[in-house]
Amino acid sequence: MTPSEYSVAAKAKNAKAPHPALIFFQRWMANPMAVGSITPSGPGLRKIIRENLVCGPDEVIAEFGPGTGAITQALLEAGIPAQRVYSFEIDPHLARYVHGVYPDVNVINTDCRKVAETLGPDLVGKVGTVVIGIPMKVLPMDVQQGIVDATFSVMPEGRRFLLYTYMINSPLNMPALGLKGKRIGFTWQNVPPASVWAYWKA
Repeated sequence: MTPSEYSVAAKAKNAKAPHPALIFFQRWMANPMAVGSITPSGPGLRKIIRENLVCGPDEVIAEFGPGTGAITQALLEAGIPAQRVYSFEIDPHLARYVHGVYPDVNVINTDCRKVAETLGPDLVGKVGTVVIGIPMKVLPMDVQQGIVDATFSVMPEGRRFLLYTYMINSPLNMPALGLKGKRIGFTWQNVPPASVWAYWKA
């Protein structure tokens, strides 16, 4: 299915549901510290994510913090089968919404730090890319470290994870978290403008 076909299919599934921007804004109002923006991710950001995914034939993709599913759509547009996408959303309202729009995606309403136990031994080590949409900067350092450790625990050695942010500089303290990284993309076609960072073990 082409990107445009995915977009049409998603709109059809969501025809009777509230607009994603409204849902996103409502969840931001309910907990602004847990939601990084007041609007869903735009097409420019989705394009950067699509172009930087790594997923082998026997691998899956993990997404931390799908929000209303804009980046989930990007994963599907990249050709990743829905059954091989695992989206971890701690907000039950957003988890239900994403599951309603993308019923074939594995939407898991739990803390992303439980990714290894949730995926189980058959998939641990077979997560090609982890895409993080959580506003990491506002989290305590021990929580950030827990998310980073959980991320590397499910990917093959040497892989990098992707994190999108609305900050110009790195949202992660790389020396403190044992990381190296670089900004791999920036787009003005987002509200607010967004960057994508790639991080790997130092």
